[in-house]
Amino acid sequence: MQEEAPVGHVVHLVRSFDDDAAPSAIGFGTRVRPRTRIVLWMLVGAAAIGTVAALTALWTSDAPWWFSVIFTVMPTFFIFGCGVALRESARLSRREAHLVQEWARAREHAKPIMGRVSEREVSLTEHGGVSAFTLTVAEAPGPPLRARWHRSNPENGDATLLQTQVPPIRSRVRIWSVGMPDAHGPVIVEAIDPSVVP
Repeated sequence: MQEEAPVGHVVHLVRSFDDDAAPSAIGFGTRVRPRTRIVLWMLVGAAAIGTVAALTALWTSDAPWWFSVIFTVMPTFFIFGCGVALRESARLSRREAHLVQEWARAREHAKPIMGRVSEREVSLTEHGGVSAFTLTVAEAPGPPLRARWHRSNPENGDATLLQTQVPPIRSRVRIWSVGMPDAHGPVIVEAIDPSVVP
């Protein structure tokens, strides 16, 4: 399995390539809001305090040592995992905010490059709809690049996408970037929705 698409590489589904203007916004998936993140950190902190109190009582009880070890490791890993996930969410939010500002500044200088889809990976919801997909684009100047479509992007209106609407392999795409696309800057890959009748 290939590595994930860079954070700043996003797929936009469009009806056609008639519009010559660069996309107005990148369009990232929805993330945890700062206030919600603070509440979650408070809950993690409360859980940590509660766990310390429970473990203190556990280790001073007559429970077998192996029982105490099991119920020490499990909540510790859970709380640690929650903390790591919240830190990563905050890091990605800062990165996305920076990319949004970078695209807003450089958008008028962005130039399109044509390419073709060489690979695609589709993630499905439990109901069979598409939750996300990643396209690998080749035949563009430079090495192949990967970009991702997010259902949770507010501009997609939490759309229910069918598998037939995922751009097929060999379909043409238009790549917007400032200069040569790279893993660090914002890149928008416009792909035509194959369900749209010309």
